[in-house]
Amino acid sequence: MGGCLSSCPDDDRSMHSSNHPRSMLTRHHHHHTHNDDKEAHIRTVEGRLYHDENDSRYMLPRDEQESDRLHEQHFVTKEVLGCNILPETFQHLNFQRGGLTILDVCCGPATWLCETSLEYNNSQFTGVDMSDVWPKDIRPVNLQFRRANVLNGIPFPDQHFDFIQMRYVVLAFTLDEWKKVFNELRRVLKPGGCLQCIDLDMRITLQDDKASISKQHIETLEQFYSIQGLDISVGAKLDMRLTDLGLRIVQSEYREIPLGWGGPIGTASLNLFMGKLNGLSPWLKRTMEISDDSFQQLKEEIHQDLIHSRAYMGLHAFLAIKEPLE
Repeated sequence: MGGCLSSCPDDDRSMHSSNHPRSMLTRHHHHHTHNDDKEAHIRTVEGRLYHDENDSRYMLPRDEQESDRLHEQHFVTKEVLGCNILPETFQHLNFQRGGLTILDVCCGPATWLCETSLEYNNSQFTGVDMSDVWPKDIRPVNLQFRRANVLNGIPFPDQHFDFIQMRYVVLAFTLDEWKKVFNELRRVLKPGGCLQCIDLDMRITLQDDKASISKQHIETLEQFYSIQGLDISVGAKLDMRLTDLGLRIVQSEYREIPLGWGGPIGTASLNLFMGKLNGLSPWLKRTMEISDDSFQQLKEEIHQDLIHSRAYMGLHAFLAIKEPLE
């Protein structure tokens, strides 16, 4: 993939604006070593690229098509919540003064990091992901990346970051892995620091009770996730997990995300959902034991049914603070 200026979508005005001089961007040169060989961590399935990490059950691709989907997901999220950073954060951390250390866990193509690191250029931003799909050639000078599988630990010392974000990881961790991941987030968060978690409750609600076909399709998808050991309702449980860590929730937001109806957000959200199904297709077809043609027909039925039944999912956003030491 290209640098942040080329890989982020064209409507990302913050990356193209004259408000951000070229001095804030840096070009990076890469020297490949055996230990950092991308090919060792990638496999091709049905023409798309997927990670090849033995320790992770994450099933979505790591190619440009998926990065484009994640870029779009970023802009939809920003529109729905009205911000990149939940407003209550600024009551606890002084982003304008700077000097903060910020971590984005499972950062993907780093659209959020590209925007926020340019906006708050006096702080240091870091992205961590097991797939190095972030900008490699051109990126803000205060932005760095580390390739790591967080299931094996976040590769930073205790109490290192002032602000941590983790979002859209509902399909990344199994039921048994969530506690390990959240314990790591708490470990590297400074006392007085903030943790922002945003995720979907992927249980789909149908507003039209007559949509029997939709219910059948949704049950099939939920069965698939369950077989993989995934809890798709995790977005609705983030507050409990944060509280269990001993963190104090200082802001919570909930939005209903329409799938294919209600205007541009609904259209974009349905596109994101269908893109996710496309990414999961090799595993869905294998589990359901259906052909390519049958899967294509299934997708078309789901697409129409979600619109006609005015379906929606819940988006949950929480900001929690790690209390300062006495």
